[in-house]
Amino acid sequence: MPTLGKNVEYAIHSLVYLIDNPKDSTITVRDLAKFQNISETYLAKAFTKLKKAGIVRSNIGVKGGYKLAKTANEITFLDIVLAVEGEISFFECNNIRDNCILMDKENLPWKKGNYCAIHLAMIETENKIKHSLQEKNLQWVYDTMNKQYGKEMIDNSRNWFERNVVNTK
Repeated sequence: MPTLGKNVEYAIHSLVYLIDNPKDSTITVRDLAKFQNISETYLAKAFTKLKKAGIVRSNIGVKGGYKLAKTANEITFLDIVLAVEGEISFFECNNIRDNCILMDKENLPWKKGNYCAIHLAMIETENKIKHSLQEKNLQWVYDTMNKQYGKEMIDNSRNWFERNVVNTK
């Protein structure tokens, strides 16, 4: 089964750290990558796509970095997946039934171009996955992390960024 790339995971985790960021402050890709011990190169590529999709905004110069362009409630997993990976399709129909030896016969119950039951089932499944991704958003992740790990972890993360961002500029 096809999988979503690691850039989706990098993007979602990194975007969560932008939720609490003070209004006038930004966080750099370098800081996000360093904090999570992940590839800055991969993360930079993801953030370029997130910016193009309108999920984040960037500032250049001394106060350069990223911040959310929308509220955490408005940014869904599907938005992030589509921004980072592009349109996703879990099934590629090759229309093999069109090659069936009976296709040249008259009075068949199917016609070229119509979806078969297999393709319809795959479309239905894909739509359910997309719907599920649409239901989850960054605020949900933030709230879930807060419940799982406690407010102390969120506070410690925010404090790390405040200390390290201030020290590097």
